[in-house]
Amino acid sequence: MKKILAAVFVAVALTLVLFFYIKMQGNDVSSDMLANMTENQTVKMIVVPYFDPYDSQWNQIYEAADKYPATIKYVIINPCSGPCGDSLSEDWQSVIANLKHRGIKTLGYVFNTSESMKNIDYYMKSPVPTDGIFFDNESSTDNLKNFKQFSDHVHSLGGLVYINPGYNFPQVDSYITSGSTDIANIHEIESDKSHHILINEQLPPAKLSVILGNVTSRDEMVSKLTEVASKGIGTVYVYADSYSTLPPFFVDEVRQASVTPIRQ
Repeated sequence: MKKILAAVFVAVALTLVLFFYIKMQGNDVSSDMLANMTENQTVKMIVVPYFDPYDSQWNQIYEAADKYPATIKYVIINPCSGPCGDSLSEDWQSVIANLKHRGIKTLGYVFNTSESMKNIDYYMKSPVPTDGIFFDNESSTDNLKNFKQFSDHVHSLGGLVYINPGYNFPQVDSYITSGSTDIANIHEIESDKSHHILINEQLPPAKLSVILGNVTSRDEMVSKLTEVASKGIGTVYVYADSYSTLPPFFVDEVRQASVTPIRQ
C-alpha cells in the first residue's frame, strides 16, 4: 500500500510541475505540446516562396519550421517560373537541403505547358533533388491521358505529384483516384471567394489543398484558415498580396495551423 501511495504522489507531483512550467513559459510551449499531440489531425501548410535562394525570408521559414515542426509540409522551389539554366544552382540546392533537414517536402515548379521529362529531371536528378513536382495549371482541362507519362516518371524517381488546377474541376477526382496525382490544390483565388470552395467528400484531407490570397490581417488569416480546415482540406497557404514576399503574419499562420483541427 505504501508503494502505491508513493507512486500516486510522484505522478501528482510531476503533473503539477508540468502544469506550472507551461503556465510560466506561456502560450508557445502549450501550443507546441498540443501540436505534437494532434499532429495527424491539424492543418499542414504549403508555402509558395517565389523569391531568390539567398533572400533572408528563407530564414523566417526555417525558424518557423523549427519552432512548429511538422506543420510546414511542402515548399515550392521556383528558380525562374520553372527550371532556370542547365541545372539547379548550388544556392537552390542549399535551400532544398535546409528544408529537407527540417522534414519539409520540396516541390520543383513546372507549368503545364512546360511539362517534360527534362524539366522533371532538372529538379529530381539534381545532386540535392526535390521530393516531387508542383505541376501548375495541370487538370484545368482534362489532360490525364497525356499527363500520366509525366506523373509516372516522377513516381518512378520516388517523388510525389502535386497539381494545381486552381479550381475543383470535375476531372480532378480522376487525377487522384487514378493514382497519377498525390495531392491537388483545388482553390487558388482571392480569400473573399473562399465560400466557392467545392470539396470532394470521398477524398481524404491529405489529398486536398487550398491557397488563399489578398488576406490583410492576422484575424482574417485565422478566420480563413479555420474555414478551410472545417471543410476537410488538409493543406493550406494564406498569403497577403504576392508570392514574392511572405505575409506579415507568417509566423502566426504557422502557429495557428499547428493547432487548427481538420474536419475528418
